[in-house]
Amino acid sequence: MTPPDAALDIGIFTDDFYPESGGVSRSIQLQVEQLSRAGHRVTLFAPKVKFTPPAGSAWEGLPYWRMPGTPSFLCSLQARPGLAARIAADRHLDVVHSQNERGSIFLAALVARELGAPHVHTFHSNYAGTHLTTPFASGLNSITYLDWSGRWLRRVAGRPPIATAGSAALEPGEPRLAGRDWRSVARLASAVDAFTSPAGFVVDATVAASDGELAGRGHVVPSGVADAFTRAERKRPRGEAVRFLSCGRLGPEKRVDVILDAFGRLGRDDAELHIVGTGSAERSLRQQASRIEHGTVRFLGHFDDADAIAREIADADVFVLASHRFDTQGMVLAEAAATGTPILYCDDRLSVGVSPANALLTGPEPEALAAGMAELADAPERLLAMSAASRALGRRLTAEAMREAYVSVYRQAIAARTAAATTV
Repeated sequence: MTPPDAALDIGIFTDDFYPESGGVSRSIQLQVEQLSRAGHRVTLFAPKVKFTPPAGSAWEGLPYWRMPGTPSFLCSLQARPGLAARIAADRHLDVVHSQNERGSIFLAALVARELGAPHVHTFHSNYAGTHLTTPFASGLNSITYLDWSGRWLRRVAGRPPIATAGSAALEPGEPRLAGRDWRSVARLASAVDAFTSPAGFVVDATVAASDGELAGRGHVVPSGVADAFTRAERKRPRGEAVRFLSCGRLGPEKRVDVILDAFGRLGRDDAELHIVGTGSAERSLRQQASRIEHGTVRFLGHFDDADAIAREIADADVFVLASHRFDTQGMVLAEAAATGTPILYCDDRLSVGVSPANALLTGPEPEALAAGMAELADAPERLLAMSAASRALGRRLTAEAMREAYVSVYRQAIAARTAAATTV
């Protein structure tokens, strides 16, 4: 057994392009940096495509499956037994940690089984929340890949069957497939030694879908905030046009179209909306923006550099997130808070980086967001107070806290695996 205070050998597996895929990759990047800084030996395993090796830790670019031109969420590590055996032979790992529910979770399971090491997995996605914005694609995923992936992962990991007779509570309007999704996630979670999520509702729904069998195996670990956001300072003078900012993937699930609708309803020439990000919906969003008669809309594209993202957020008067019942943590909320930027959002399940002092919660409809925009645009003194509250709250969401939470999960998983082995 690894001594409680010993440095750990940790393998982190991801299917996403590293480090440019968005919030998940930024979270992984921060995790790798923090664990390495604390003296742990980290090896990052990621697809070779668009891969930039991390500084200060070991790494390996792995073969992957991906249709040319498709986004990162359709990329998957090749989970081949021979590859897993070679990784296990080359590297001693105390724990393996997978971060996506594609090839990485299967490859990590194979490596963990070869090594006899515990397998930890993080659920960054809320599958049940995709049905409202992409009903056909999410429905197909529910009855195909997501349904069989947990069953297959249990075989790969050599786990006994689990009953998924429980059910997460569905909200009004949610399809029955959402309940099926939670049962599928519970099967995946049952095939690993411990699982985490930055959102408490994900852990709770997964445990409920297992009829309580997974109680104690799930942990809430909010993603920390990189130093780039805590050190960012506003450079843009106050009192100019009120600037709203959206930052994230331009896909239907992020509901940037709702932000544009709300901004159009605001109807103010002294307002501007900056949009950071790219994605499948960009063309239609640009067309929608061209029809807005008052105010200015600017599409700024994708930023690779965290400092550049942080500077853009810090210069905004209000950070706007219209995602509703989709995000788990909404990492951008914590990042916005750390820069000292007031927040406007509409999902009451998001709790990291927001409070009544620094954020205004509205309904998810465009008219509700527009009313929130108007309320904040006409209250400069309130924005100053919210900015100070954001800064105070955001600086408590430290990367060090995230690191120590993960290390605690790792050590618990190692101890449980060792105890189970000694009783056999």
